[in-house]
Order: sequence, then structure tokens, then C-alpha cells
Amino acid sequence: MVMDMKFTIDKETLNKALQQVNSIVPSRDTQTLLSNVLIQVEDSMIRLTTSDMESTARISMPCMDTESGSLIVKAGKFAEAIQKIKTEKILFQSQKSMETAESSPEEDTTKSFHSIKISGDSKDSVKYDFPGFDQRHFPVIQSIADDQLFLVSSEILREMIQKTVYSISQEDNRYIYNGLCISAEGNVLTLVGTDGRRLAAISREQPSPVNFFRSGEDKKDVVIHKKAVNELLKLLELDSDVKMGISGRDIFFRVGNAELTSRLLEGNFPDYRRVVPQETNISITMDKGVFHDSLSQVAVMTEQPSYQIRLAVESGLLTLSASTPEVGKAEMSLPVFYSGDKMEIGFNVRYLADILSSLKCDEIEVKLVDAGKPILVKDTKDENFLALVMPMRI
Repeated sequence: MVMDMKFTIDKETLNKALQQVNSIVPSRDTQTLLSNVLIQVEDSMIRLTTSDMESTARISMPCMDTESGSLIVKAGKFAEAIQKIKTEKILFQSQKSMETAESSPEEDTTKSFHSIKISGDSKDSVKYDFPGFDQRHFPVIQSIADDQLFLVSSEILREMIQKTVYSISQEDNRYIYNGLCISAEGNVLTLVGTDGRRLAAISREQPSPVNFFRSGEDKKDVVIHKKAVNELLKLLELDSDVKMGISGRDIFFRVGNAELTSRLLEGNFPDYRRVVPQETNISITMDKGVFHDSLSQVAVMTEQPSYQIRLAVESGLLTLSASTPEVGKAEMSLPVFYSGDKMEIGFNVRYLADILSSLKCDEIEVKLVDAGKPILVKDTKDENFLALVMPMRI
């Protein structure tokens, strides 16, 4: 056996990096190559990579006392071992052996096995031995040229995602609803999420033109899977700026020393503007916190799957009510500035609560057309955000 890779690194740095990339590893797939983390060491830098074939996470960090090399090792057990070692520095060493099985001359059956040893920097620290395998068994990692990336504010992108991600479908047969739609025009980036029963859309101006596509391409938007969106949210905490771009069927994000790549969802995302009411009959401005708290109180008497609450509005008064057989009833009224005709509409309280939870404003505007049209929710100080909740039959 021959020493083929080694490094020394701060334990907390490595531990944090493993937590970031390991969330990509499929939780139900512990026996295949996708359950591994790829470790690469070169020029006093270590890179960790994980993939589920749809999304790939990579993070790089400096290390010391290195011998360049690469291998893959079980991600879960490796991360658990690093977390358990009581030390400030992690010492990593790997030795490689080659085995060749009998085969025909056309087949390459030479396999590289790595014997990995991990310990702390003190004599009394625990010592772990791991089996590792050659990098060639890991999925091919896609890349993008620097000139295909454009700059976006991490803070702005994080706000946009937080105000739309809740509306993405969890598991919908209409696969395109399982992702967040990203479109661009000039310096303006727009994010839209919907599951067919609710919708949220937000637009923000970016520091530079958002050039997703090459000139001459007709396509104006892309859809990124919810899992990748949630991973991106974690990475946006690492740096004030994020670089993003598209190459082929993949979207790329670079934030500080981390990278995220995700396969784009295929299909046509619905034009959200078609379902937004152009004219409304009722407009009510109210304190967001008071309204949110009132919904949560009345929601006690709702149950799955509908979680239905009724909203009734009449002169000077908005009433929220819920009634579920064998559970009970709840009713609560709020004073509002309204002098029109009485109207009543039913909706899923969780959908409306998700919208209110995502907003940081003090006041919201609720707009209604009739009992058969969506409820429109807006931030009174943000004309570039809107959310819809489809009504329920009452």
C-alpha cells in the first residue's frame, strides 16, 4: 500500500462543511455511490462534493500538511466520526492498494481501494479506520465558465426565496410545480412559486443585468427543484454576493467558497399573471400581526386536509370562523375600514398563514373579487410582491 493522500484541518471547519454538503446525500440511498462524499486535496486546499444526480454541492477550504489525491468515502459515517472526535485538528491519511480481477483483455477491472485513517492531534484521541474508493466511481460533475455567471445580491435573493418557497408543491404529479420559477428581464429578477392552490411572486432589481440566456434564445425562464432551493438558502448565509448562471440543463450558484449545481426541471411553467385579478371589489388594509394572530386562534378548530376557515366582511367588520364536526367551532371579529356589501369566502388557513409568516411588513392589503375568485394579499409598501390563495367551496 502507498500513501496517496493526507491533510490536517481544523475540526470545526471540516465539521461545518460536511453538514452543508451532506444534506444533498439521499437519505434513503445508503448502499450506492450517491451515499458517498468525494474528497479532493490539491495545493493546500480540500474540496468536498456530494450529489444525488439532480443536485450537486461543493465546498472548498484550506488545509495543511497535504499530499494531493482524491477518493470517495461514506458521507454519513465520515461526518459522524469527525463530529465525535474530541480535538481541535483532524489528521487524515489514506493509503491506496490496487486489485485486479480476472477478465477479458477488453475490460478494465482494476479497482483502487483506500485505507483511510482519521484521528485527532493528541495521543489519547479516538482513531477511526475507513474504507474508501476511487474517484472514478463518483458521478461526473458538471462545470460552467466564469463568463456565463452574473452577480446577484445574496441578501436580496434570500428575501425573494423566503417569500415564495412555501408555495412550491411538495409532491405534485405536475412535476413543474415542484420547483421555483426564475425569470429575468434586464436588471430585474422574478421568482414565482405555485402548487395550483396558492401562488407567490416577487421581483427585485439586481446590481447588474441578469443574462440567463444567450442572445437569440426564446426561453425567458427556468425552474429549479425545491430541494436545490432549500440548499441554496443555506449557502446564501456564507457571502454577501452570489454568482449564478445556466449551462445546458443545469443552473449553477457560487457563494463564497461553496458551489451548488442543480438539474433544471423540464416543462412549461404557467404564466402567473393570468390568474392575478386585474380588478377587485373589496380592498381591506389591516395590521399583519393582528390578522396573523387572529387566524392562528381560529385555526385551532380546523383539521386536515382542508383546514378551512371562513372570512366574512361587512360594513366595518371582518369575521373569521371555523367549524369542524366532532371538533368544535371558533369565531373572531376584527374592526376594519370597509363600507361595501357583505361577502363570505372560504380558504385553507395554512396557505394564508404561510404568506403572512414570510412577510416582515407591518401592514398588508387583502383584496377580494367574489367567493369564487382568489384572495390577493399584498405588502402595502412593496408593489413588487403579491400572493394568491384559491378559494374553497363553503
